[in-house]
Amino acid sequence: MITNYIKLIYKKFIEKKISWVILEFISKLTFGFIELRIDKVVEKKRRELSKKISRIFNYKVQQGPFRNMLLSKKQYWGIGDHGVKILGLYEKEIQDLIVEIQEKEEYKTFVDIGGADGFYAIGSLVNNLFKECIVFEASKKGRESIFNNAKLNSVEDMISIQGVATDSAVLRLSSNINHSLILCDIEGGEFKLFSNKLLEELYPSNIIIEIHRGSKEDELDLEKRASKLFTINKVIQAPKSLHIFNELKNFNDNNRSLLLSEGRSYVQEWWHLSPKMSNKKS
Repeated sequence: MITNYIKLIYKKFIEKKISWVILEFISKLTFGFIELRIDKVVEKKRRELSKKISRIFNYKVQQGPFRNMLLSKKQYWGIGDHGVKILGLYEKEIQDLIVEIQEKEEYKTFVDIGGADGFYAIGSLVNNLFKECIVFEASKKGRESIFNNAKLNSVEDMISIQGVATDSAVLRLSSNINHSLILCDIEGGEFKLFSNKLLEELYPSNIIIEIHRGSKEDELDLEKRASKLFTINKVIQAPKSLHIFNELKNFNDNNRSLLLSEGRSYVQEWWHLSPKMSNKKS
């Protein structure tokens, strides 16, 4: 499609229709600028709604496995997501998947690679879903936020906060690293982190990886490496509903839709790597 568009521009240029080419570029730049302005307005509204929802529910998660977890008023990452987290609907597919895996495996340890403010790290502990959590977060502000949120929920003694996640840092954790539930969300760094060596050492843990848009080659390479030891189930972001919240029935449709938005630029995909039993270590 882009190639055809370039050919069209070239054709018009050769035909000396310079005014057409200039107007075309101006229209593209103008509409791009307008779209950017609209995105900024929408995100601002999403943040305002998140603050409103947080106040309505006293900054407490309302449902799901993280129910009753308190969210700090100060968030390091994803301020616009505060509302949908409070409602217990943020990445609901993954929350449900974590519960499903844990009911079967009964792991002691939850490993969160890319912890941000600690939504998963702390959420994994508040209702005793896991006994301990090890969380990696590259940002110093993020690590401080995780610690503050852990104290707010009285789970600071159950959580270990680490810095940048490298394969060697992950493998230094403990002898139980291959008997844990591991969640990874590191903004595209997953393609480099999960080397053959790391995947072999993590096996037979269950691993959930948030996949970020990169090159198709990177995705195929990771899929090839992981499929040697794991069955890969691809989980796609699904629609959500607010029908159970009486407090939100007077919100208009636009605001209700924004409350459910996670602000993503594309439909999110996660990979659940479940160990192939035929390869299980003795």
